Amino acid sequence: MSARRNEPARRRGLALGACVALALAAACATPVLAQSGGTATATFSAADTTDALSRAMDAEDKGEFKRAGTAYREVLQKALSVTQIDGDRIALAMLGFERVMSEQGQLDSIVPLAERVLQFRPTDPTARTVLLRTLTSMARDDDARAAFLGWRRASPGDAAPYREYARLLLQRGRTLAADSILGDAARLLGRNAALSGETAQLNVSLGRWEAAARSYRDALTNQPWLETAGVYGLQRTPVAARDSVRAVLAADPASLRPRRLLASLESAWGEPRRAWAALSVLPPDDSTLAAWREFGEHAEQASSWLVARDAWSAIFARNAGSLEAQRRAADAALRAGDAAGALTLLRAPSTAEERARKQALLGLEIAALGELGRMADAQALLDREGKALDLTTRAAIARPLVMGWLRAGDLPRARTAMAGTDLEEDDEMVGWIALYDGDLATARKRLVRAASQRTELVDALGLLARIRLDRSPTLGAAFLAIARRDSAKAATMLVTLADSVGQAAPAVLAHAARLMPPNNAPKLWDRIVREYPKSPEAPESLLAWARVLRDAGDRPGAIAKLEQMLVEYTNSALAPQGRRELERLKGQVPPAGSAGSTLAPVSRFP
Repeated sequence: MSARRNEPARRRGLALGACVALALAAACATPVLAQSGGTATATFSAADTTDALSRAMDAEDKGEFKRAGTAYREVLQKALSVTQIDGDRIALAMLGFERVMSEQGQLDSIVPLAERVLQFRPTDPTARTVLLRTLTSMARDDDARAAFLGWRRASPGDAAPYREYARLLLQRGRTLAADSILGDAARLLGRNAALSGETAQLNVSLGRWEAAARSYRDALTNQPWLETAGVYGLQRTPVAARDSVRAVLAADPASLRPRRLLASLESAWGEPRRAWAALSVLPPDDSTLAAWREFGEHAEQASSWLVARDAWSAIFARNAGSLEAQRRAADAALRAGDAAGALTLLRAPSTAEERARKQALLGLEIAALGELGRMADAQALLDREGKALDLTTRAAIARPLVMGWLRAGDLPRARTAMAGTDLEEDDEMVGWIALYDGDLATARKRLVRAASQRTELVDALGLLARIRLDRSPTLGAAFLAIARRDSAKAATMLVTLADSVGQAAPAVLAHAARLMPPNNAPKLWDRIVREYPKSPEAPESLLAWARVLRDAGDRPGAIAKLEQMLVEYTNSALAPQGRRELERLKGQVPPAGSAGSTLAPVSRFP
């Protein structure tokens, strides 16, 4: 259990092998200095399995900590007994001894050995750090303070003593003591970027958000690995202080690391548009393009399609031959509902090879035309350009064409486009055609297996789950009218259908209300609340009604509906939203980011 508990510490020590590979190799072929008549001659032995450092690391790896400690102690004794002391070997042994003694709970054994090393090497940073860390862990505060002062005297002008001691104090929650140490460093050493990371962490602990942002900006110049720590610390900035943090990180001259930190913070704060604004102003060099690409990928993962479109568009503007950037920008525009913008991107001049361009972008262009209702143009484009495509590519392009015809409500052409392709067995395609035909049983079975998450599919599945009929030509006609963008006709059909679907009536009426202009919907919401007060659509209707009244300037009416919702539907999942809307209308909204708020997960981008 002990070995497993301290596995990270042990592995951290073993990871030093990457830095000291040569030293370890030397352990197997060690130069032996032989004194002969006052002259040193060097000879090399074969691989020596009796080398103390090799034995120590092998024992530690096997969990034999007592044997490892003895071997590490032997390494240090031998290293200190020669004229030419090997600092790397001492560092390895000192850290190894610290690890195995910590495993055995024998921290007091580390102190005398570290002090022994310092007698020979007063400025040895590893021994100084191990001594300071051990004394702090043992809560020997006076001795730790003395060890810090001794290090400072031995290495005047070095920031390491201040950095290590402040870091240890912060880990123990002693922020005021750490503040004093860093203040001494600033007074004695001047403004030192080597301490900016610790200063930033201290300022975060004390709630000095602007100062923390300034320290992180300074630290990132020479310590880029602190970017993640900056995101974690600064994302807790209260709303009232965020503008000051923004001002520091966005200050001129604009540079990549502070701007990338700011973009990560804006993403964590739920501001993807501001996140992209932080990055978009950077000069488009290779490093910036890599940051834009990373941002675009994370924006896609977070479904922030508008900013993903802008990021990939910027990359494409810089490199007009990048089919990937052009395709991803157009795809993001389509997903964001910007079909016109997608079409403009797809038809932008490109230096890519024409055949590759057609294969990569033709399907998206057809999809964009379909979203715009220009299905005749989409069909003509496929007829003109599709002849040069292979069967696999042509089959892939058939999907957006069929979806376009389905969204246009033209079932005969959709069936024609599907003929002879795998789409004849596609769940989504077959499901939509069944729904438009009024075959609810087939539509229910097929659409629930569809991979798409389009809004119209979610709406259809919601109604199909509530309506228990196997056939309903009226519902099919209503969805066909929605596809043809005739919302008024669809709403009228749904209101008529509500009288014949039993307990599904409130769901049908609520969907009809969503299709109506805001000033016509309240009569349906009123009907739902009066006739179906126990349905989940009742609190939803009151909340929607209150928002319409609020937007129309009827504040008292909106408050009344929200209060009715909170009194009658206290346990509704929508109650928190209603309560917040009511508090906002009454001027009692607590600031976001105040005590009790939940932090977003740490991530560089959305």
